Amino acid sequence: MSSHKPQLTKLLKGEQASVLQPYALTAQQRHFETASSVARSRLTDYGNALQAELGRMLRDVEFSLDVNLCSSVGLEQWLAEPGVLLLDSTLPLETDLLCYMSIDFQAVHNMSDLFLGGRLSEEQVLVEKAELSSSELRISCRLLQKQMQVLMQSLFNQHLPLSAFVYKQQLQFEPYAYMPFKVRFILDNTVVSWFIWLPVELFLADSISSPVQDTALVPGPVLTEWEQVPVRAQIEMARKQVRVQQLENWLQGEVLPLELFTQMPFRLGKQSLFYGVVAEEGNQLMFQVSTIAENK
Repeated sequence: MSSHKPQLTKLLKGEQASVLQPYALTAQQRHFETASSVARSRLTDYGNALQAELGRMLRDVEFSLDVNLCSSVGLEQWLAEPGVLLLDSTLPLETDLLCYMSIDFQAVHNMSDLFLGGRLSEEQVLVEKAELSSSELRISCRLLQKQMQVLMQSLFNQHLPLSAFVYKQQLQFEPYAYMPFKVRFILDNTVVSWFIWLPVELFLADSISSPVQDTALVPGPVLTEWEQVPVRAQIEMARKQVRVQQLENWLQGEVLPLELFTQMPFRLGKQSLFYGVVAEEGNQLMFQVSTIAENK
């Protein structure tokens, strides 16, 4: 009778694992990655179409333009600083989606010079002031309006009437709900830039009449062997010191009130990989990653 030794799964070396692409754990993160991939594939066409549209509005201005998807790290702090104008626009889809534009006052002054006079003012000194002129606000709204019209034309091949307004509240984006794009308006010696914030649903929609609200995940590559290695994880939701007397009281039917951590650690062994919160998906409670631990 022959004995068969169990086959052992080989683990990757540290330097090999460091170059692998992380796999998004939550549906929200995976939706964000899918939308980001779609957005990147269309950036060149969108940038060219936007440059052509602005060129029709600024006939006497020689410029180039590029649009890039960027990280939101640090941008939310910038949004809260004085001297930054925030505007919003509602896209008239089956379910209204809001998009935003953030632009600092100096960029507003520069774009107003170009729209009204065709060239920048000679003095490029940032003047601090509490309010912008009505012309500057109107031009800023027009700039967001044109960007969104070009985007809708690019995504859905339809030219829709849109409106844009000044957004007077402090804006806080939900994680993985919006993607920031940096638009760079490049002149000979000056670069004027601003950001537009687009909802991820916009890049997960199959048609303009029925944007996807709960998009099925795009099938990814076949899992490699290392992704199938089982690991034992621990999520710590609460911690409480108790006395022996309390243990005896529980046996008599008493209950112990608990307060859940606002940031719950997800650990493999002694290492915290993520922090998350309790979320609800369907009718079940889930653990949703909110931040990645900074392991040193």
